[in-house]
Amino acid sequence: MGPPDSRDESLGVTLTVPSLSPQTPAPPRSSLPPTATRSGAVLPRSVATEEGLQLVEHARPRYEMLKRLGEGAFGEVELCVDNDIDRRVALKRLKPDMQDPDTIARFTSEIQTVGQLEHPGIVPVHDVGLDERGFFFVMKFVEGDTLEHVIDRLRAKDPNFLSRFSVEVRVEMFLQLCRAVQFSHSKGWIHRDIKPANVMVGPFGEVMLMDWGLAKKVGTDGRLDASGANPAATAYGTMLGHAIGTPAYMSPEQARGEHDKTDARSDVYSLCAVFYELMGLKHYLSRKDTLEELLEAVKTEQPMGALSMHHKLEIPPEYAWIIARGLDKDPDRRFQSVAALAQRVQAAMEGRGPVQCPCTGMKRVGGAWSRFIDRQPNLAVTGAVLFSAAALFGVASAVLLAVHG
Repeated sequence: MGPPDSRDESLGVTLTVPSLSPQTPAPPRSSLPPTATRSGAVLPRSVATEEGLQLVEHARPRYEMLKRLGEGAFGEVELCVDNDIDRRVALKRLKPDMQDPDTIARFTSEIQTVGQLEHPGIVPVHDVGLDERGFFFVMKFVEGDTLEHVIDRLRAKDPNFLSRFSVEVRVEMFLQLCRAVQFSHSKGWIHRDIKPANVMVGPFGEVMLMDWGLAKKVGTDGRLDASGANPAATAYGTMLGHAIGTPAYMSPEQARGEHDKTDARSDVYSLCAVFYELMGLKHYLSRKDTLEELLEAVKTEQPMGALSMHHKLEIPPEYAWIIARGLDKDPDRRFQSVAALAQRVQAAMEGRGPVQCPCTGMKRVGGAWSRFIDRQPNLAVTGAVLFSAAALFGVASAVLLAVHG
């Protein structure tokens, strides 16, 4: 399933620059036919008759629309039934007024990007096509809720969501999201638009990262060549100096329009902005009234410190320190990869995180004791009994001294 409707709000609008730079020569017009009819379903149906089993050809389209799911800046997503495979799928197509070569090249790039990223945390592409309405591609339909909806319901203290999404479950979900981004980075792709609205949470806890329309190849500035790929040289696409992404979750370097400097650490920043909201149930920046104020805040406003996150938002301290580092305005002081971020989250889950304050120190001791119990249960029980006996002896001695002293 694709992402839901894009919201035109100061904390939710996605910025793209579809127009060409004035210095860039106009791209060639598409040589594709204006329309092309896609064949219908090809697999026959089995029908029982008096003469026995017979095969009947489908007189139905391959993809039959059930309802509209949402739309973004360039495309719209429909829930369809695949009449050949008999399953529900999400079909994404370009809007009727977005059929120019530049947008088609971006659309092609998104299809090919997602097609290269076969991972449980990334929605797979099933098919591509061209019909009388234009280009489309078919994806797995992911049932469930967006992470944005989950956070909204947790913020509203919905008892059903509070019981389903404990702190431990939320951390596990975030770790799944990190693994998906880590995989895409290993294949050379940066997402650049990680936000709760682009994350789907399935009914069995599965997490999928959606909408790869703004992804860029590592080592490029994110623009497109005529093939729809992302090389360093281009005649299409985004211009340097313009913000691209969703302001509320983009990194400072993205807000400055430094696309040539946007790398894996930018996705780290966006991930930690999402982690902050998932754990603290509020955005990491104070509310802004205009887009300009929001972009300036992304570049300069320091988020709440780790200890304040713990005391004011009740974010467990081991995760508050992780979030604080990931939201550093300086990319060199953040986690240098999503792999390093995921490793730190995993360590914190297991009680092996670094000691950074008294609370994390106590949790580190508790984690060490828990692991000792797992490895040496007999010694742990013996030690606990001896410790309890010693404590009781100490209390008894103190009482006797008080009575006869």
